[in-house]
Amino acid sequence: PVQAIDFAQQILAALGAAHRRDVVHRDVKPQNVLVAEDGHLKVTDFGIARAGAQADMTEAGSVIGTAQYLSPEQARGDEVTAASDCYAVGIVLYEMLTGRRPFAGDNTLSILSSILRDTPPPVSKLVPASPPPLDRIIGRCLEKSPDGRYGDASTLRDELAALRVDMSSGSGRMA
Repeated sequence: PVQAIDFAQQILAALGAAHRRDVVHRDVKPQNVLVAEDGHLKVTDFGIARAGAQADMTEAGSVIGTAQYLSPEQARGDEVTAASDCYAVGIVLYEMLTGRRPFAGDNTLSILSSILRDTPPPVSKLVPASPPPLDRIIGRCLEKSPDGRYGDASTLRDELAALRVDMSSGSGRMA
């Protein structure tokens, strides 16, 4: 869990820089995160990213991104915001901790359906060593409504940083 949180914080630092410039990545996934020679993570492939007013420049109802990491609003072809990137980081964090994605299916349609309707089991149910407060953070990332999620990467990063401090002090297992 400590390494997964540290990795998520590095991903969020990069996304936070983009979000401060009103840029939404729209395709956060493990394949778009590289490990540099010094061990630091780099977020890549801003090829479908959009800035500010351009964020909705795709054709209405179109879906852009990788199915397994899409937010519900992306799956519906709705407006995408920084909260959509936070959703994808929640999926990546869930996958780092459990070794599986929270939403699955045999094809793209069934994956999108799962994203829109299912609630995955908390990480701590699958990985008992995971601190319960992390369930709350990931759960907030995976809220179906963007209004229920972290509004940007910096806010999520701050929350993970606070948990990391609690874990270092031994209180991170508290609910």
